[in-house]
Amino acid sequence: GNYSRRQHLRSLVKKLIIWSRNVSPPICIMVFIAFSLLLVLTVIVVRTGGENLALRSEENIGNPQPQVQSSATALKEELTSKTVDKVSTPEPKLSLKDIQESLYYWKLDPLTTSGVNRLPSNTQYVLFETDCGGFNNIRMAFEYFVLMAWLTRRTLVLPPARGWYLIDFGPFTRMRPDQTSERITRYGEFFDMEHLRAAVPVITTEEFLKREGEYLDIPSEIRNADLTSSSARKKYKKWLFEQDNEKIMPLEWGPLQHLIYYPSISEVTAQFGRVPKNFLHHRKQVELTADISRSTAIVFPSCKNNLNARFLVQVNTFAAFADEALSRSYKRMLRDHVHYVKAVFDIAARVIKVLGPWKYSSLHVRRNDLQYKEVFMGAEETLKHIQPLLNENEVLYIATDEKGDEFFAPIAKEHEIYRWADFFKERGQNALTGVKIPRKLEGCIEQVICAMGRTFFGTLESTFTSYIFRLRGYLDAPVKETYFHTLQYSGDLQRDRSVTYSRKPLKGQIYKSEHPSIWEDASSAHTTW
Repeated sequence: GNYSRRQHLRSLVKKLIIWSRNVSPPICIMVFIAFSLLLVLTVIVVRTGGENLALRSEENIGNPQPQVQSSATALKEELTSKTVDKVSTPEPKLSLKDIQESLYYWKLDPLTTSGVNRLPSNTQYVLFETDCGGFNNIRMAFEYFVLMAWLTRRTLVLPPARGWYLIDFGPFTRMRPDQTSERITRYGEFFDMEHLRAAVPVITTEEFLKREGEYLDIPSEIRNADLTSSSARKKYKKWLFEQDNEKIMPLEWGPLQHLIYYPSISEVTAQFGRVPKNFLHHRKQVELTADISRSTAIVFPSCKNNLNARFLVQVNTFAAFADEALSRSYKRMLRDHVHYVKAVFDIAARVIKVLGPWKYSSLHVRRNDLQYKEVFMGAEETLKHIQPLLNENEVLYIATDEKGDEFFAPIAKEHEIYRWADFFKERGQNALTGVKIPRKLEGCIEQVICAMGRTFFGTLESTFTSYIFRLRGYLDAPVKETYFHTLQYSGDLQRDRSVTYSRKPLKGQIYKSEHPSIWEDASSAHTTW
């Protein structure tokens, strides 16, 4: 075979020489150059293919068993594919404890839970009032206040416990409190305070008033008030919003209207020239001046007025940093220290065990307590929108405030559907029957259940939805794309990304979505702060 190929090549070369005598020199030169390049490329490809083949053969000789990917990678690739082939060996059955531990995405020393790593409080403080919106608005603003305490190295002062909208009062569609409910809420009911205290010193308002009340000339009627009473809380809030004290600095820096340059506008500008337009996004540049840094307390007066005092933010856009490592560090702090209490993940794991991690897809379908009525639609339309991204007969978990049992019937014709109530019945293997579930945590638990779906579809304009996207990043979901059941998808990745981001672009003022950097940077190189 090699001999005949050589003979053929010699014949071809002779023909080219004869042909070259009958054409002009420039054309002849061009043809010879092209032929030479083709010949060189052919030799390279042949040799590379032979070397690779030899290498693969040596690997097979030294290791006759086929190479196996890590179980997590293999499982993700299998579940992400549109058609899932049956495997010859059954997957190991995960225990409830296995699933629970896989959900603890934060990376901290186990001793942190005991309080041994608490940071001592100092004599500079961040004061704030709880946001006036629903829980996920409250969570979003709380993250901002924690970040500001961490960044300025101050002690975070938790506001007096009071009623939270849609948790303790409001137009309930779910999680309705009964007659015995206390009707006030504390941050520790939702967030792991010991893990938070390992990153930021935390005290109560009562502790703050005892320590600094006299020094800050706080009226005695407020210093000595019983803040468990509604009237005393109102007096404290009025003082907080209206006080005129040079030692206390009110900052109406709502991140929808303001972008913090850290450590200063001049240093960020010197480092980057100009902050990208989409990141700044019509916001005013602000910085921590010397007066602010010297103040005893910084006050964030939530809901005092409109945009300037609503601290709602896509947390990866709250500030521009001259030191990019510090930008990554705050994202790691947020992941590891500002998270739900373990009970949320432990209870969610019971449902996930029944459905199987990454074995189902999930939806959040908001139907009632959302002011953006244009995102409400029928189940037929939802199915049409998401069907190109679903596996055939794929199980679906739907988190929803829809009251009707038949609303999702069009989807149920093609996919087996599970909802929260099913897990108190035989259909859901009674996974939650007899389990003590704090009423206020139901929504958080459903966020984690949705986060463990293969693919997730949220509701536009919902901060409940946006946090699920972030949880999926923290949990390393097989599909981390942002999809909304209210938009039409095709199954083509680039086209579908265009559909999502044309409606919900990743810009500074757009806070009801999550930028992937919030979880990606958390695992990148960072600086100690």
